Parts: sequence; structure tokens; C-alpha cells
Amino acid sequence: MELEELYRRHYGMVVGFLRGLGADGALAEELAAETFCRAVARIGQFDGRGRLSTWLCQIAKHLYFDECRRRRRQAPLEAAEAASSGPEDGLLERETAAELRRLAAALPEPAGTVFHMRLAGRPFREIGAALGRTEPWARVTYFRAKNQILKEWEGLQR
Repeated sequence: MELEELYRRHYGMVVGFLRGLGADGALAEELAAETFCRAVARIGQFDGRGRLSTWLCQIAKHLYFDECRRRRRQAPLEAAEAASSGPEDGLLERETAAELRRLAAALPEPAGTVFHMRLAGRPFREIGAALGRTEPWARVTYFRAKNQILKEWEGLQR
């Protein structure tokens, strides 16, 4: 398959997958383009056992999470403080949210990807399709991930 054909057939799916993870339009398009650059550079690593679309989504997912980590490191402390009316206001909520994000980030794959896509508002049908699976698989994977996070959260609260 030529590069143009690969790009034409899978670009929309990769952008949609990235948007499902939470990337806005411009970031999704930028990361999709980078996904295809990486895919071309690493085409020898694609062993053909899985679907090409799934492999492309894995590359896109890693790029998106790398970008999220980069942005978190660069986010100024003042922006977090400006989100509340005072430094003390919302401290507990921010700490709780940070702990829940940590628990979600520790989920094994593909549960972590499914969980993040669902939190971004993506329907189960779309999540399943993006990962080369079915809607019921996406539902079960999400609910297991959610239950795992809740179980770990309850353990931390004791």
C-alpha cells in the first residue's frame, strides 16, 4: 500500500481516535500527521499479525499521552491557582482529581485507553471500533477499569 493510500484510508480514523482520547481538533490533526510520519519510519516493526488501523492507533495514543505529559510539565502553577477563588478553595478537589488521574494512568492497556476515551465522552461503539473490537468488549473493559479504580480509591481512603 502506498503512503498516499495509507494516509487517505486511515487519516480520518486516527483523527477521530485522538479526539476520542481528548485531543482538540488542531492537536488531533497535528498528532495524526506525526502518527503517519512515525508509521512510515517504523513500518518494518509492523508484523502484520494485527490490523494496521490498530497499530496506527497505538502510535497515535503514545504520541497523545507524550503530549499530555509534556503539557502537564509546562503548565504553570499559577494557572491551577487561578482556577479557584483562593489558594485554599478547591484544594481537596484538586488533590482528589490528581489522585484519580494517577490511578487511571496506572491502568494496564487497553483498559487505560478505553477509560480515557470514555471520559472524553466517546460512545462505546466508537471506542470498540477504534481499537478493533466490539461495543460490548468496550463496555466490559470500561466497567472493569472503573471498578478497579474505585477499589484502589477505597483502599487509599482507609
